Amino acid sequence: MTFSTLLSTLKGKKNLFYLILFLISSQTLAQNLPTGFSRVQVAAGISKPTTMTFAPDGRIFVAQQNGNLRIIKNGKLLTTPFMQLPVTPEGERGLIGLVLDPNFASNNFLYVYYTLPDASHNRISRFTANGDQVVPGSEVVVLDLDPLSSATNHNGGAMHFRNDGKLYVAVGDNANSANSQNKDTYHGKLLRINTNGSVPSGNPFPTGSAQQKRIWALGLRNPFTFSVQPGTGKMFVNDVGQITWEEINNATTGGKNFGWPITEGVSTNPNYVNPVYTYSRNFSAEDGTGCAITGGVFFNPTTTNYPAAYWGKYFFQDYCSKWINFLDFSGGTVKRKPFATGLGASALGLTVGNDGNLYYLERTTSAVFKIIYTTNTAPEIVQQPKSISVPAGQPATYSVTVTGQTPLTFQWQKNNANISGATAATYTIASTKPTDAGNYRVLVKNAVGSVTSSSVALTVTAFNSPPIAIINTPAANSLYRGGQTILFSGEATDKEDGTLPASAFTWSVDFHHDTHTHDGPPIAAGVKSGSFTIPTSGEVSANVWYELSVTVKDSKGLTHTVSRDIHPYTSTITLATQPAGLKVTMDGQPFTAPHTETSVEGIARSLGPVDNQTLNGKTYVFEKWQHGGAANQTIATPQNNATYTAVYRDISTTYKLEAEEALLKGAQVSAKNAGFSGKGFADFINESDDYVEFTVYVPTAGSYNLKVQYALNQGTRNLRLQVNEKVISADLAFTATGQWTNWAGKSVNAPLTAGTNKVRLTATGTSGPNLDYLEVTPSTSASAIDLRIYPNPARSYVTIDLPAAWDASSVLTLYNNQGQPVYTTAGDHKNQITKTVKIPVENLPRGLYILKMQQGLAEISEQVILEK
Repeated sequence: MTFSTLLSTLKGKKNLFYLILFLISSQTLAQNLPTGFSRVQVAAGISKPTTMTFAPDGRIFVAQQNGNLRIIKNGKLLTTPFMQLPVTPEGERGLIGLVLDPNFASNNFLYVYYTLPDASHNRISRFTANGDQVVPGSEVVVLDLDPLSSATNHNGGAMHFRNDGKLYVAVGDNANSANSQNKDTYHGKLLRINTNGSVPSGNPFPTGSAQQKRIWALGLRNPFTFSVQPGTGKMFVNDVGQITWEEINNATTGGKNFGWPITEGVSTNPNYVNPVYTYSRNFSAEDGTGCAITGGVFFNPTTTNYPAAYWGKYFFQDYCSKWINFLDFSGGTVKRKPFATGLGASALGLTVGNDGNLYYLERTTSAVFKIIYTTNTAPEIVQQPKSISVPAGQPATYSVTVTGQTPLTFQWQKNNANISGATAATYTIASTKPTDAGNYRVLVKNAVGSVTSSSVALTVTAFNSPPIAIINTPAANSLYRGGQTILFSGEATDKEDGTLPASAFTWSVDFHHDTHTHDGPPIAAGVKSGSFTIPTSGEVSANVWYELSVTVKDSKGLTHTVSRDIHPYTSTITLATQPAGLKVTMDGQPFTAPHTETSVEGIARSLGPVDNQTLNGKTYVFEKWQHGGAANQTIATPQNNATYTAVYRDISTTYKLEAEEALLKGAQVSAKNAGFSGKGFADFINESDDYVEFTVYVPTAGSYNLKVQYALNQGTRNLRLQVNEKVISADLAFTATGQWTNWAGKSVNAPLTAGTNKVRLTATGTSGPNLDYLEVTPSTSASAIDLRIYPNPARSYVTIDLPAAWDASSVLTLYNNQGQPVYTTAGDHKNQITKTVKIPVENLPRGLYILKMQQGLAEISEQVILEK
């Protein structure tokens, strides 16, 4: 049937229902795989699959987001679920992680990662299998993860065992990027735990909080999947990116920080480990680019018939762009190579089966697929057509999957007679008639031979008009804000059934982001009206919208689906700094101001400063937000365009704090005289034991020169100086000039720590000075300190000549680029600091290291490069 004939057939219909179905069903995927490879459906009917794993006996366990765990056995999906776990399936929550115990064949243990029904947090639990069913009441809680925010995305969920017998668990940042660098939360991390949830020995952060002790790697955004290479234990983590890059990270060694949200993709920052491979996010469906890395696996099966060129490679897939690529490490550098394109959309969970084939899940088709390889040259049908029963007027589609030498020709037959024009792998009857009933098969040929498919039936039942659904509310072109409650309602009629009851209605909400979708807020089935609430946190992109859909079903099983898009109100957020050109963070990522973003109104955005920035030779620290509030704060995107300005101060040479300013910023002030209230700052220190305490911020630890300015010359003007509660001098006298003074001509140096310090000035004479300012300047001795390190780069030893001002009480520590100490002299009397120190480095990996020298509160550091 030609397209024009189809339109003529449909002329006068009330809607384009048939046309849409025809266009969908007649599309054949433009699959492109290497010669000999074919994509074959294993099982269907698995709604919203999330992950799968293989049992030693060949059964496939497949998790569904709604909490059902299914089994595919002997090529068939079992009707009864293995278990039905109560979960919250909203967004990216639900049953999202699954792994079998390494000794499953003997202990029948399996572990799942799921969201509790109250959505309070994600949980890792162990269950026991009894054949194809779970043992009732066998759940053992392994680990409860941190509380979840209202954001429903970025949960992670992947789990694997390595050859050390430990359980590794990937946890997303819960759409709060600050979590990824916080070692006191599981969010944004890869964990390493014992099977009972306890902390195993050998973890990289053995002290601190319970969360920190379980962390294997940090700085991850949404590590939805990861893979462990059989034999070697090499571990690659697939981290879904935000703006620019999708990442594959090597987490084989513990303690690595992959940089999110400070970096995304490859960075020059030595504090973070770069990915093994990245690909760009451009939503173009171009091979090698995409929207989200949702699967990756080392191809090292025990047995396979795949060509040797694919063994040992790392295969990975994208959620939007319908491709599978692989990484080739054979040449010494990582190279991406194409493998398959034109596959089904919304693919995830790429893995290797017991039979040595690649397997993956497709959410759009609710199915499991495998990719097989054959060397036959004659045609071979690897997926047969299936019998169909449809009411008259409905479409019917037959298809086959065939391997063999190309080109291949197809000829469909009805009752053993050729059908004119039916010469593709797929054959569709757009609108069936009773006379179309019969038996169908396809003859496939190539230059080597031919094969005929099995004969399958087409049964055409009595004509049945499909139902008609209508969405009444929300109205077309409706808009939303974060936190808004959306009311919905609809109605449906059917020619045979009349007005359909509420039980015929199934509603759903999809959250669209660029070219892909996420599950939106859940809606109960069997209602004609209701409501759902737009979250205020989660995805921060403005290229988003919600799609409300309703599907109605008549008594004969025909359905009709209609939908309505609800787009967001947006406004512009501009980040600025004083002075201009400094950096601030939004949602944890640093941006150079001015920076402008379009944001959905009502959606939460986090703002923060970046301290110790250098601009035009000056160093700046955060002072305040012009609009007020804490340094790190969360705002709701306003309904009007807004600018948020971070005010920074220059501390590269002098830190000068006005006395009144110190008071406003919370300086501790004490005065004994009864007339204190209402008097100016000149009266704050006017009797013995009166004091004022300044909060002083310095960027680096070291020796600083302190001096004050006072307004009037009165009484015996002596002060006691304390820094961080340590007395630096008990009785410092002033000159009589009333100008800036260095304590009667004496230079006073105080050791300050990097960050916040407390400087207290207390009157010790009969009356105190009337202070105006405190000034803090790096002392000459501090700025002149330097370490002489050689050779640099080094191979076997690093020699350090220490400055003359530093003595044997100093501590020398060498850190790797993850911030872990690899050498220290602290507590080691054999390595007592002398003027020259030699550090052995021949057993350390090559790379960038930081050498720190500490003496009391002062500290200096230098970079060291190790070569091999």
